[in-house]
Amino acid sequence: MGKRTYSKATKATLNDLKSDSRAYRYEEDGNKYGLLILYRGETLFYQENDRALLCGIAARFAFINPETIAHWDDNTVINTEERATILEKIITLYKKAYKDDLQVF
Repeated sequence: MGKRTYSKATKATLNDLKSDSRAYRYEEDGNKYGLLILYRGETLFYQENDRALLCGIAARFAFINPETIAHWDDNTVINTEERATILEKIITLYKKAYKDDLQVF
């Protein structure tokens, strides 16, 4: 997978979302998380402590594309092992927030 980066505008949006009151907020094991479905249900905002990312979902069908979990808002690339951990956390939090079982596609 090639290195992708967020634009300045997207980074600004991610920064705003970190304090957005619409996001579901959770604290587990000393970490703070945020989750919010964006746009027309095609994008998911995920926050872990001070880092955040956007990934592709299909909220209507409760599907997530794990390949879109590519990098953090500081453009740090997410490796395969970290992606699996993040995906697992997103699936758990999505169930709490939206009451749906998020499936991988």
